[in-house]
Amino acid sequence: MKKTYSLLLLMLLSFTHAFASPDENQTKVLMLISGYGDETRPALSYDLEELAQSYLVLHDNGVELDIATPKGGAVLVKTNKDDLAYIQRFKSIALKQLKNTKATKDISASDYDGVFIVGGAGAMFDLPADSATQAVLTDFAAQQHIIAAVCHGPAAIADVKLPNGKFLVEGKKVNGFTNIEEHAFSGEHISMFPFLVQDKLTQNGGVFVNNDPMLPFVAVDKNLITAQNPSSVPNAAEAMLLKLGVTPKQRTPFADEATMELIAEAKNNGTVAIDLALSKSPQMYDLNYLALYGFYAYALAPDSRKNVELDLMEAISQHFQHPAYEAALIKALVEQDRNLAANQALATFLTRYPSHEDASTLTALVNPSQPHS
Repeated sequence: MKKTYSLLLLMLLSFTHAFASPDENQTKVLMLISGYGDETRPALSYDLEELAQSYLVLHDNGVELDIATPKGGAVLVKTNKDDLAYIQRFKSIALKQLKNTKATKDISASDYDGVFIVGGAGAMFDLPADSATQAVLTDFAAQQHIIAAVCHGPAAIADVKLPNGKFLVEGKKVNGFTNIEEHAFSGEHISMFPFLVQDKLTQNGGVFVNNDPMLPFVAVDKNLITAQNPSSVPNAAEAMLLKLGVTPKQRTPFADEATMELIAEAKNNGTVAIDLALSKSPQMYDLNYLALYGFYAYALAPDSRKNVELDLMEAISQHFQHPAYEAALIKALVEQDRNLAANQALATFLTRYPSHEDASTLTALVNPSQPHS
């Protein structure tokens, strides 16, 4: 009897051991971020919003996540977006990891199913230049793991080579922060970059595909996922989930993500899409991102597309009020000879901001033949 009891106990322990650690086979992804930025150069850091959004999408779908930087240790954690609920949630989960990131020299690609490379200006400096980081990314590529890189993140894999000596990106559809977006948004930092993402990917044989500036776009080619800009990040994370064999759960889009997707819809289906969306679910969208698009897109568009962007700019002005935005709209309307609309926009501007320093200049621009005091 004692012998039988012992045998049963042994079987029970073996059974319990087999099922006591369900996480042993859990999908695991490495989040790779820049550690270049600090308090003296905060603008040259990883993008916290990109990290938070991609981390949460993967985390909420049961993926185990580590965060690594080239040197390891604590990284700069910005607080300027702490009013966003998803940033607060991310920090409640991952702040401890940001205070002690793993060093890439201690990373083994075989421990992970994939790597997700976050953008931000810092990704242009340490991720492509650090030998340990390049070595581990080369291992990820050689082992045919899933590699995702967003915004400036593709800078990290632009020079990575496969065992056959070819560049990882060679012959593949690739995407990243475009040259147009660099010149529009990278400011003084662009002169500091060792290269531009689009140029380097193309130089190394990548087939660069992209959307209009600021709009989301994700390129998927075999196990390589690359995404254009911050608004593309959540879709890139979900594309990674699909490659990992995980069906993404339903979720509420992040406000900036939803806003840029709304812009894309309006470009395809007409500007009334903006009016309808904001009348039904205004809380889903970020008017500042909407205005940011309207303000820059017209200026960045080629001549053949300016009227399309101006239509959007006008539609957005019905929902967003700011003198700089409205002044830019008036100038664009004049440039495109939309004189009636320019006069109407000017009348609105003068009613809202009668003492504004640009009032007389705009009046003269709209009505050059009339005398002005």
